Amino acid sequence: NTFQSTLKCCGALEPEDWKNYSTATPPASCCSPDKTDDCDYGVTFEEGCIGVIENFVNSNTQYIGFGVLAIAVIQLLGMLFACYLRTYIMKRDEYEPYTV
Repeated sequence: NTFQSTLKCCGALEPEDWKNYSTATPPASCCSPDKTDDCDYGVTFEEGCIGVIENFVNSNTQYIGFGVLAIAVIQLLGMLFACYLRTYIMKRDEYEPYTV
C-alpha cells in the first residue's frame, strides 16, 4: 500500500488489475489522500506500477550504474587493504603464528 501511494500508481499494469484480487473497490492506496474515503475505479491513479518503475529506472540508469560501480570499487578496496594488512602482519619479525 505504501508503495502505491508513494509512487502514485495503482495495480501492476492498470487499476483494473485489482478486480481479480478484491471486491468492488480498489485499495485506498490507489487514490490520492483526499479521496481515500470514497475510492473507486473512477478516481484511482491511472498508471500501473510497472510502468512507473520502468520510467524511474530508465530515467535514472546513469545514477544506478554509478552507485553499483561505487559499491564495487569500495568492495575491491576493502579486499586490497585486507591483503595488505595480512602481508604486513606476516612480515613483522615478532609474528608468532596462532596455534590452538
